[in-house]
Amino acid sequence: MREVRTLRNRKPLTAFLAFLLALGLALAQTLLLDLKAQKVVVKEGKEVLEEALAVAPGDTLEWRLVAENRGKETLRQVALVIPIPKETFYLDGTAAPLRLGNATIRPEFSFDGGRTFGLPPLKKRVRVVENGKEVEKEVEVDPKEYTHARWVLPELRPGQKAEVRLRTMVK
Repeated sequence: MREVRTLRNRKPLTAFLAFLLALGLALAQTLLLDLKAQKVVVKEGKEVLEEALAVAPGDTLEWRLVAENRGKETLRQVALVIPIPKETFYLDGTAAPLRLGNATIRPEFSFDGGRTFGLPPLKKRVRVVENGKEVEKEVEVDPKEYTHARWVLPELRPGQKAEVRLRTMVK
């Protein structure tokens, strides 16, 4: 008797978990994201991109994130985020605005691990010593301190693709 009751009690839970799994798979199949890093190399005076099998300090990497809406519905407020690895720093001015239809989407940046984003120049509050006194000042964040870049697309129609990119340098 006890086993039958346990099985009956698990059926709703199993059905709910199956529903959540199916929902997650459906959402994952709707938006395809592909992030790649390639090494920027100068050959015969021209920049070319190569697979980044090995990198060294001073190497430049180009990060490309391609998003494709494979669903049947328009997606709204799609945030495309490229994290900037700790072993690299962002090269200022390399994250270009994205043209999507009639919209121009400017990249926003974060310097706090992706918790907050804003348009440059970003500001932060720091404590410094001036004339022997500790004071708090607002200073501009150096783009080398950026941890993430983000483009928020108002919409991505079915079958539509969007590509964003930026460059970093290996520390």
